[in-house]
Amino acid sequence: MSAFEGADLGSPVPGDFRIPQSFTVARVEPVLAKPKFHSFTNKVTFIWGESCCGQKKHGPQTAPPLVCSDEFLEKIVKPLGWEPSILRVNQIFKPSPPESPCFQPSCVAETCMAIRHAVDQAVTDSSFPIMIGGDHCLSMGSVLASAQRHKDLIVLWFDAHADINTPETSPSGNMHGMPVAALLGLEAMKQAAGFSEGEFTCLSPDRLGYVGLRDVDPGELETIKALGISTAYNMDDLARDGIKRQVQKLLDKLNPNRDKPIHISFDVDGMDPLDAPSTGTPVPGGLRLHEAIDMVREIRETGCLVSFDVVEVNPALGSPQDVQVTITNARWIIANALGHLPPVVPIPSDAA
Repeated sequence: MSAFEGADLGSPVPGDFRIPQSFTVARVEPVLAKPKFHSFTNKVTFIWGESCCGQKKHGPQTAPPLVCSDEFLEKIVKPLGWEPSILRVNQIFKPSPPESPCFQPSCVAETCMAIRHAVDQAVTDSSFPIMIGGDHCLSMGSVLASAQRHKDLIVLWFDAHADINTPETSPSGNMHGMPVAALLGLEAMKQAAGFSEGEFTCLSPDRLGYVGLRDVDPGELETIKALGISTAYNMDDLARDGIKRQVQKLLDKLNPNRDKPIHISFDVDGMDPLDAPSTGTPVPGGLRLHEAIDMVREIRETGCLVSFDVVEVNPALGSPQDVQVTITNARWIIANALGHLPPVVPIPSDAA
């Protein structure tokens, strides 16, 4: 099945998800820093990861066309100075071995490779890639694509969860809790079909930072300690430092000269359920929207941001108001990752 045409997994849930009047372009700050790594002009490509194969709850595959609606592109993205395009990547169905220790690993691997190709296609076209999920397993594809272009890529994983489980440690077997383990090439991931050759290995522990952690499994805590990951910040750290200081501390450790490319993988459940109620695994006590926006702006203004994910919006969960709040706030995050571009000044003609 074509990577960009997978099977129809269901239409978006009915509802009115228009841009609220309070969501205005004027409230998005201008971009002050020039990009350091890509020849991005004003082009942005939204890669729609229309897949739910990393976990067992229906719904996240319907999020991309709701988050990235025509209205959002026309009223927000274009007025910010960007020229948007869309690449759709639907779920690719591939049977997994019946004895598989985790849920649908073959399907996950194939779909994530399709995401990788889509991100690579966008960057080849000098476009800034934003992957909209879908569940968080899809970030294996987007991170891999960026890491293959940038060998010193830094990854900021914004999430309530560490996503560093393996088939041996995962309580659920859901692969949206394993993408970091796959990216780090942990040996136990080779038990999963599609991962036996370390297909997604592209990251080292000293290039990974966490923000927002507050629901980490015991096996994950052991792995983080064993790998020596000193940039796994939880909500106690945030309460002590504040978000801007925490981001600067993370950058001082991972990117002290601000000269390495950065990928942000933004799981909406990193925010408090008050700001992202329609998500599969909400955890109380997370970042509020304004803090999440400040985090994204701090990274954006380094000029090092080369790729971005927004994942785990699930329009099938919660009330219509919950869905509207979650979609609107995901849009706020995307808008602030983009920021106002300076106007393009035409070059005067020399013709008399």
